[in-house]
Amino acid sequence: MRIIVRGYGDGALIFQEQVDGDLLDSHKAEEHINLVTRFEKHLIEIEYLDEPDPLQRFYRFGTDMSRMVAPTEIPR
Repeated sequence: MRIIVRGYGDGALIFQEQVDGDLLDSHKAEEHINLVTRFEKHLIEIEYLDEPDPLQRFYRFGTDMSRMVAPTEIPR
């Protein structure tokens, strides 16, 4: 599986990385989360490059709802 992971902090792109193969690298995921959570408004976007449907191609999570499509609040 091919994906691109992007991280945004306060609206700016902080990192972009293409990942091929194993998505279960928890060390890499933790690194990405640590990079963006330094910002009050942050977002991690995962783009599934092999998914042709643009409505299913992206997964976004974080506190910057302005960059999301149809955001859903997760209760604390």
